[in-house]
Amino acid sequence: MKKILFPLFVLFAFTGFPQHDSLWLAEHPIIKLLLGDTSNKNPGLVSVNVSQTALSDWQGGGENNFSITSLFKYDPIYKRENYQLTNKVDAQYGLIKLGLSPLRKNIDRLFALSKVDIKAFNSKYWFYSLQGDFRTQFAPGYTYVGDSIVGRANSDIMSPGYVQLALGMDFKMGDYFSITFAPVAGKGTFVSRQHLADEGAFGVEAAKKDSAGNIITPGKRNRFEFGGRIVLKFKKEITKSIALDSYVDLFSNYGNNPGNIDVVVNNTVIFKITRYFTASIISQLLYDDDIITKRDWDKDGLYTNPSDINGPRLQALTTFAFGFAYKF
Repeated sequence: MKKILFPLFVLFAFTGFPQHDSLWLAEHPIIKLLLGDTSNKNPGLVSVNVSQTALSDWQGGGENNFSITSLFKYDPIYKRENYQLTNKVDAQYGLIKLGLSPLRKNIDRLFALSKVDIKAFNSKYWFYSLQGDFRTQFAPGYTYVGDSIVGRANSDIMSPGYVQLALGMDFKMGDYFSITFAPVAGKGTFVSRQHLADEGAFGVEAAKKDSAGNIITPGKRNRFEFGGRIVLKFKKEITKSIALDSYVDLFSNYGNNPGNIDVVVNNTVIFKITRYFTASIISQLLYDDDIITKRDWDKDGLYTNPSDINGPRLQALTTFAFGFAYKF
């Protein structure tokens, strides 16, 4: 019913007004922006990559394994006069099976943004810019010892989840490079799992406990920050068979250690082999001063061993994949 009512509503909107009003509406820049054709061809990519290793009396050692990795990217750009609307969805998910162990995930990411640019100063390079973006994952993450899960999930969908807004100026060089300077920016961190919120995971305020360890006040499941952002985007076909998509996001919290910059770096390199087969390298770097990594190497509770970790750390992930890919 909604699919029928919506086009009827649009038809009424353009015929129910006097002619000059409907013409004004049709020519309105926002309407033209939303209804315009995408300016970048083939903005979408779906890729599925599978690998398997089987060993039998193999003297060099190793372990049977199977993995599957999926990638979905969609980033259309709409242009109309002095306006530009950029949308982006970047999703990756992968599973791996080692020997007889159950399947476990090895990559999990969901990122989406929407950005509106309005030309400034009658310049082809500078734009007023407003961007909103969202980042989380699809499934729970666990700590493994051998083939067994230890403890409860240490992450999940919306644990964490990040929602960010940025208002500022954008400098563009064509459709392949832009840098956004946003002195007004907000960042919301959300933790849906209460046991993670109670632990103070991902920078939220931890639960208050009594001397016996009982929770008096549950941990907060959200945290809001105000600061500034710099966002760099680069997407270009380097050659006919190599394409690079890079995204760098730097955020400074004005109210809490502004010199400690949160960093998000995503790089995807696509190597076109044939029309429907590609190889890809996906790398991610994350640093957040509020995310504490703990590892007590010698289990003494002191964190004095050189291999101990108790503080913020640079997180890194790199995946190489080969398989089927389709552009649309």
